[in-house]
Amino acid sequence: MMIQNQGDYIALQDIADIYQPKTILSTDLTEDGYLVYGANGIIGKYHLYNHEKEQICITCRGNTCGTVNYTEPKSWITGNAMVINTDNFAENVNKRYLFHYLSSINFNSIISGSGQPQIVRQPLAKLKIILPELTIQEHIAKCLDTILAKIKNEQTSLQAIQIQKSYLLSQMFI
Repeated sequence: MMIQNQGDYIALQDIADIYQPKTILSTDLTEDGYLVYGANGIIGKYHLYNHEKEQICITCRGNTCGTVNYTEPKSWITGNAMVINTDNFAENVNKRYLFHYLSSINFNSIISGSGQPQIVRQPLAKLKIILPELTIQEHIAKCLDTILAKIKNEQTSLQAIQIQKSYLLSQMFI
């Protein structure tokens, strides 16, 4: 769907504010609070949040480097992820479209570092993406969100069936 997309090629820095937030220590994580996103997606909870609205973030450190996440509103994003904030560009950019677009990209060309892979701001900011009209972005995002929701439902059903299978097998061999 993204390959067949028609639109202008534009640098990511022209449609988003790209930055790394302040990192908190793993010892600062709490039992409850707001979700914390880091190098491995959700890594825990914290009593504060540094982003009011949902954001796109890309893991920029370690073996998960290049993984794209879409955060929950009121969450903390650590410095191990690069924030792609489109809030100031909402009249031209659908955030869900950009999330799906970035999720379809292989970031190997901008990952550096041999010991620990990393993505730094400058190559990411210059990354060219296809940006069609806003109505087309919205349509694509809606279609892909529907597919993701179906996948999530199937995964939930599969987990329930696997639990049931384990229970039934354990009853057979009592």
